Amino acid sequence: MSTTELHKHRLDKKEIPSDSSAYVFRDAQRNGTWCLYFYDRDAKTRHRIVLKDGNGTKPTQSIAGQDDAWMLGISKYVELKGKADRGEAIRSITFGSMCDQFIAQEKRKISSIPHQGITQNRFRLISHQINWLRRYLNNDKKQVHSFKRNAFNGYEVWRKEQALYMGKSAPVQTTIMQELSMLKRAFKEVAVANGYVAEDSLPLIPKVKLPKDQSHRRDDLSNKEWEQLERGARNYWIKGRTRLVGEDNSMEKDSDGKWKTQPIFGHTSERGKRQIIHRNLIYYAMRISMDTGIRPGALRKMKWKHISENTSISKEERKVWVVIDVPPENSKTGRYYRISAPIARYLEGMRKVSKHKKADDFLFCNQQTSQPFSERIWKDSLAEVLVESDLGVWGKDDSNNLRKVDVHSGKSITWYSFRHSYITMRLKAGVPVPVIAANTDTSMKYIQNHYFHYRADESTEILGKGRNIRPAEENLRWIGSV
Repeated sequence: MSTTELHKHRLDKKEIPSDSSAYVFRDAQRNGTWCLYFYDRDAKTRHRIVLKDGNGTKPTQSIAGQDDAWMLGISKYVELKGKADRGEAIRSITFGSMCDQFIAQEKRKISSIPHQGITQNRFRLISHQINWLRRYLNNDKKQVHSFKRNAFNGYEVWRKEQALYMGKSAPVQTTIMQELSMLKRAFKEVAVANGYVAEDSLPLIPKVKLPKDQSHRRDDLSNKEWEQLERGARNYWIKGRTRLVGEDNSMEKDSDGKWKTQPIFGHTSERGKRQIIHRNLIYYAMRISMDTGIRPGALRKMKWKHISENTSISKEERKVWVVIDVPPENSKTGRYYRISAPIARYLEGMRKVSKHKKADDFLFCNQQTSQPFSERIWKDSLAEVLVESDLGVWGKDDSNNLRKVDVHSGKSITWYSFRHSYITMRLKAGVPVPVIAANTDTSMKYIQNHYFHYRADESTEILGKGRNIRPAEENLRWIGSV
């Protein structure tokens, strides 16, 4: 149909003031339905919008309805012009469609390759989280651009009440936090990314307060836990093997009581070779963390030029001990400090596998880009090895944004736990607090308040050093009876 023929069907046209490319008209091809014509000059797109009020009622489909149509047309024009000026898409998207697109987007990420997408279980969790938010809103047809800023302020209370109504225990704060975080991702990765709404027009995602015992816990590892974790990490990260899981979700063992394992990925491709190196580096990062007490932030920024020889000790001792320089920009406190560390063997192992060994290269870096490992790799790697070592299982609130492991002991194990373990073990070994404080860039008071778990019954050897104390002449049978 030609432009001339098209305009014949547009009756009773009335232009929008100051915009000759926008007007209200009756569409003769649609039984005289009143519409708004709008041309987006920047996007070079034409739009015909059927006019109707908030209740879905259309103006009378004749000249008699022109006044009502005109008022609706002006209001709609202001809305569309504002969206066009903000760079938003003229055609909006419903909340339900946004959620569906986000779920489809996440489904395409499913992969069996570590750090290359998400697992099937994680995808199911993401879908579950989005479904909770859809239930809360209970309006899949709501346009994403029409949300009020406080639309989700009541989610936390509602979520807990729903769980109790269903006869279940109320979700913990971290669960609610992860669900809201997933909602934020859906808005940004679908609605904002596709121009349906501007980022500053999104509803505010309420913050969820974590109890102090959840947000500030720093659990250390027992000797047994560390041995189990190290063994699992060596098998998973160094050998590139994962343990077999039986039907009852337990780790399968052979007749000798050893874990049954299988290769994780092929070792022949360039990608596979890089992944093996990455896993090796993460393993050494864990060993270095445990033997130095270095903060995770400083560890990730460590370069080869920060390693130096300890010239104050013998040549044989230098095969064990090195010095790590932590510049102010890598230090949490903003102070320069040095660490004496028995990690020479680990550094040697790293230099055998890493392709980036120049002075200015990062120790822990992507072998293809030479850039430091991402935050996600650090978090996901530790989470995976906790499960592989049988120290925990994947949590119900595990998500793509934050991997969640339920540790069997109930501990909160992070990369910071290695620092905590180092300090705690050095204290138990009798290393003076001032020495530990200087080697870890912290204060003696802080160690006493946060790290030193004093037990009198375990301190007799340390307290008795340098003393010649005569024992009692009789057995102390009266103890406990007075």
